[in-house]
Amino acid sequence: MSSVTATLTRTPSRLLRFAMRLDAGLVGLVGIPFVALAGQLEALTGVPRAWDLGFGIVFLVYCAVFYPLAGRANVRPGGVAIVVANALFTVLFLGLAAASGWPLTSWGYALLIAGAGYTAVIGAVQYAGLRRITV
Repeated sequence: MSSVTATLTRTPSRLLRFAMRLDAGLVGLVGIPFVALAGQLEALTGVPRAWDLGFGIVFLVYCAVFYPLAGRANVRPGGVAIVVANALFTVLFLGLAAASGWPLTSWGYALLIAGAGYTAVIGAVQYAGLRRITV
């Protein structure tokens, strides 16, 4: 049994699987307060409550979809999907911060910029992991 584990931990997909699970877990954890505290977040950030709630639901679904995909034998399709999703979220967060008609507070701008930074960095790590398995 330990020889199987040792073989699995040295596979080229190890970085991608780790980054997918880390991302899915963190995004899922962030989704909980977005759903539970949407009204308070609106007052703090200026992001409308419906958007906070929507983000929270999307974050929870993201976790439920991508965490299991990291464990599949063929992780490449899930890896491609998560890299694309993170690229889209990066653009979305930056676009909302730049062109928003919302009455964003400094916390709101910080939240959107931090979200863009996070998705760009984790997406880059996932892309590096994807490149390891496709080269």
